[in-house]
Amino acid sequence: MEGTPEDQDVYEQTFVEKPDILDKYKAAGVICEAALDLAMSLCVDGANATEVCGKVDDFMVEELAKVFSNKKSKKLERGIAFPCCLSVNELCGHVSPLADDTFNLKNEDLVKIEFGCHIDGYASGLAHSVVVGGKSTGR
Repeated sequence: MEGTPEDQDVYEQTFVEKPDILDKYKAAGVICEAALDLAMSLCVDGANATEVCGKVDDFMVEELAKVFSNKKSKKLERGIAFPCCLSVNELCGHVSPLADDTFNLKNEDLVKIEFGCHIDGYASGLAHSVVVGGKSTGR
């Protein structure tokens, strides 16, 4: 690992030595869980994929601003670690469409949802699959 010995010490700290590390992972995880609930509720017939991704990303940013928001933590970095992606049916992964090449979801589409956020560099990522309309045809 490059850098000074002091930099390496930061990466080698554990939850026991610095319990706030675990708090940051947990807080990022809680935000991801809430964002997943939002993403699944937005994956309905006719939903625009770009809008769904944008709403999930915006939600994460808003929620991140609320955690560790005391005066001591003002300089704490937080943000999106992995932007919201919706991969539909045969698409393999990491599809975060731009506004000009978006698509709409349809009933019985298999949608793979992926995203993540971080607090002070401690990231939590999440992935889940849903079927639009709630039932699969077995395809």
